[in-house]
Amino acid sequence: ARTVKRRDRECKLKNKNCKGYMIAAHIKGWALYPELRYKINNGITLCQYHHPKTRSEDTRLIPVFQELVKSVN
Repeated sequence: ARTVKRRDRECKLKNKNCKGYMIAAHIKGWALYPELRYKINNGITLCQYHHPKTRSEDTRLIPVFQELVKSVN
């Protein structure tokens, strides 16, 4: 989690709506993708506001999050 937050430094969806603490989240869930649990490129930093609230929202945003992380590397 620290490595992901250090890489991103702020919410990757940063805009005027950002609020709350920063969360280092898995892009692809660790329960379904155990081989990706500790891969930095499967992590993204989001504020509480932007962190997905539902599993369907989480799944829908996977390609967006992957593209944001790819642009960092």
